[in-house]
Amino acid sequence: MDLYINDYGTSIRKNGKMFEIASKENKNLISPLKIKTMIMSKGISITTDAIELAVENNIDVLLMDELGKPYGRFWHSRFGSTAYIRRKQIEIFENEKGLEFIKEWLTNKIENCSLHLKDLQIKRESKREYIETERMNMEKYIYKIKTVSGSLEEKRNVLMGYEGNAGKIYYGVLSNLIPKDFKFEGRSMQPAKDEFNSLLNYAFGILYSKVEKACVIAGLDPYIGILHTDNYGKKSLTFDIIENYRHLASRTVFKLFTQKKVNKEYFDVFSNGLSLNKEGKHILIEAFYEILDKKVKYNGRHITNLDKIQYDCHEIANRLIKKDLIEG
Repeated sequence: MDLYINDYGTSIRKNGKMFEIASKENKNLISPLKIKTMIMSKGISITTDAIELAVENNIDVLLMDELGKPYGRFWHSRFGSTAYIRRKQIEIFENEKGLEFIKEWLTNKIENCSLHLKDLQIKRESKREYIETERMNMEKYIYKIKTVSGSLEEKRNVLMGYEGNAGKIYYGVLSNLIPKDFKFEGRSMQPAKDEFNSLLNYAFGILYSKVEKACVIAGLDPYIGILHTDNYGKKSLTFDIIENYRHLASRTVFKLFTQKKVNKEYFDVFSNGLSLNKEGKHILIEAFYEILDKKVKYNGRHITNLDKIQYDCHEIANRLIKKDLIEG
């Protein structure tokens, strides 16, 4: 399981072969065998003995700020495969094959958003024509992306522009369909300017951590990306690959609003934005993991969305080291 610890002042230490998690209200012992990931918000303390116990049991200890952005983690330092894969990342991502990868991922992103809008038409007869018109406008960018040619260096801004325009259409439709008290004006990052983006940013934070971990296990270096620039300390590949899965977060957040499970009390408001509080995080995490654990068809069998992320990263690594990818 993924263990979320949000109560301010909670402490985590090693007690024998167990984790002892103590808050103001209670104290619990939890076996490391039951935990895959430990996610901690601000105001939580953990001893080095507890960190060692986590590392020994291959538990990912993730630190997240109040806005849902991961800012650090404790995990074993071993990549899941050889350095050969990472050398191929550098070699391939800088040529036309890198462009093909990113065109594929951006196309996947828009197709997933389009499928979401198509699903939303089913029970919204009065909005059906509007949704379909916007969906078709968004899909025009799939063709534009597929027909991009040339060097990635020349076309990077063009591709990001197409992806951004498609995203504006998608989120515009979602805003139009949620309850009027929660409508929003496009995306806002850190901090969020509205409730929808606050929930979405936190969900993306969870997703970032899952994609980064999947990259490392597959032997991919999350810092060697294609589309996103290689700024110091930026996990460029994580930002690239996550495009395939952002729809899982937006579907989750949209559903929370349309099912009227969101209220204003779930957010803390400050001068330049707002953030999720403990109650809001609980609602989101429960709903998001329901989607992450949902079974989907993958190569003839059914696996969870979370497992699919891992399988996809292994597939990317396998494609990188295929001889014909270099010579083809």
